[in-house]
Amino acid sequence: MKFSSNVAGVDESDIQSVADTLADYREHLAEIATRVDYKDPEASLQLPFDDDLLEQVRNLGKSIQTSTLQYVIVVGIGGSNLGTKAIYDSIAGSMNLLVDRLPKLLFLDTVSDDQMTGVTQRLIRMHSKDDFAILSISKSGGTTEVIANTEVLWKILGDHFGDISDRITTITTEGSALWKAAATKGLGKIAIPENVGGRYSVFSAVGLLPLYLANIDLDQIRKGARDAIKDGTHTNLKKNHAMVSAIHTHLHAQQGRNIHNSFLFAPKLEALGKWYRQLMGESIGKEQDLDGNTVNAGVTPIVSIGSTDLHSMAQLYYGGPDDKFTNIIYSFKGDINVVPHSLQMPRLVKNVQGKSLERISEAIVGGVKTAYTAKNRPFIEIDLQGVTPRELGYYLQFRMIEMMYLAKLMNVNAFNQPAVETYKEATRKLLAV
Repeated sequence: MKFSSNVAGVDESDIQSVADTLADYREHLAEIATRVDYKDPEASLQLPFDDDLLEQVRNLGKSIQTSTLQYVIVVGIGGSNLGTKAIYDSIAGSMNLLVDRLPKLLFLDTVSDDQMTGVTQRLIRMHSKDDFAILSISKSGGTTEVIANTEVLWKILGDHFGDISDRITTITTEGSALWKAAATKGLGKIAIPENVGGRYSVFSAVGLLPLYLANIDLDQIRKGARDAIKDGTHTNLKKNHAMVSAIHTHLHAQQGRNIHNSFLFAPKLEALGKWYRQLMGESIGKEQDLDGNTVNAGVTPIVSIGSTDLHSMAQLYYGGPDDKFTNIIYSFKGDINVVPHSLQMPRLVKNVQGKSLERISEAIVGGVKTAYTAKNRPFIEIDLQGVTPRELGYYLQFRMIEMMYLAKLMNVNAFNQPAVETYKEATRKLLAV
């Protein structure tokens, strides 16, 4: 991953000054990453080093795999599916349902008749229950949307195929209500460490098991994550992109740029942006700080997709209020589709003949960066150097460490989410009526 903050609008001396205040926390993170005991709130840093976990995932995955497995249904919401979807969509592509790539992951990430009908109508056309697998994922073991969707799937597919309990696997905290129910019903199960929150759980079984079933290289994902931890705890700021990015975001927020725009130049990266949106929203959007003061802190994360949103939002970004700090994220490594030299409609657009679609997109990104610079709108530039398991592992881990640093700078707890319980409790009361 290439990271550049040359036009991010903050002096290096200011970056260094803030970095000095994070030195103790950086050392703390580095020390946590040397252990695999899951005792600290930052315990997610230990996941890429946990070889026992990897063996558990592979053994369980082999018991789920069949010679005819076509669909893996990931039943989860928020941290239980966004990281997995970010990696899967990035590798399989935004049009993966139209591509001959099996097994496919299908995500049930909300309660929706439309989604459920689409999934179940596809599955009941399968020859046998060996053609699909269901992963029911809930950290707490009692997420309303997840349990409701699991029960509906179980009923519809059970009516069609008979007993499907051997095709359902649960991923939850050991000892949770879902864990106990899985044991009673004889379902497969694997645990999420207690101190690994959902939005930091992509390198736990939450992400590794479905990605293993989708034949995505777990070793490379973990290698990228380990490299990001090494860089993200490095004393050299030229290597520690996570700290530098957090400092930029913090300083810009203090100057009134409290909207963070992830501008991703590929539709297949949209889920990557949405994963980061949750990571930032839940980690630093807090009513109270660590001292108990009411601060209503936060930076609002938004997601833009290039070049689609250049034709819907660029006018606002360039001409509207200077309240946004942008990260431009891209990877241009493919040259599959090329505009022909002999055009059916010549002279409509200049200089596209013989250019690949990736080359055209690269030129558009160049134009976007030029426009941001001309309008004096600060941005960070991230080149993923290929959309590969290793690069994605690096990117997601880089962002998780960045968020730990940012929360420390903002004096908030990066790992809790007390306000979310408000809607959950209200939902449970309404369902009781």
